[in-house]
Amino acid sequence: MNADFEKHLQRQPLREPPRDWRAEMLAGARSASGSRPSTLVARLSSWFWPCPRAWAGLGVAWLVILGLNLAAGKSPSQAANAIAPCSNEALLELKQQQLMLAKLISPPEMVEAEPPKPADPRHSELGRTLIVV
Repeated sequence: MNADFEKHLQRQPLREPPRDWRAEMLAGARSASGSRPSTLVARLSSWFWPCPRAWAGLGVAWLVILGLNLAAGKSPSQAANAIAPCSNEALLELKQQQLMLAKLISPPEMVEAEPPKPADPRHSELGRTLIVV
């Protein structure tokens, strides 16, 4: 059955599509291939295009930061070593603050409760007599 249909289609002559259809299809294909960025610059510009001023400002800020770091002439490890050591008074104050914080954070001490005292026997007997009467 499918073989008969295929043979019928093979016997049909090919027809050219209308000229205006062909022109529309080719124009659509050209515009689709032209809208896709092919180079790295085109891809980056399409990504940055929504806010070019914001990206430019961010780039300038990074350049200023880089320039200030280079002007300082110190690496991060040198800058860490340049910090002056703390005085003994400051270290003592820091230690006291740490102890105070540890006291505030620590859970309260649990105090064991005393076991309940036995009831006075006179009171328990009084209760029985009232119930019996």
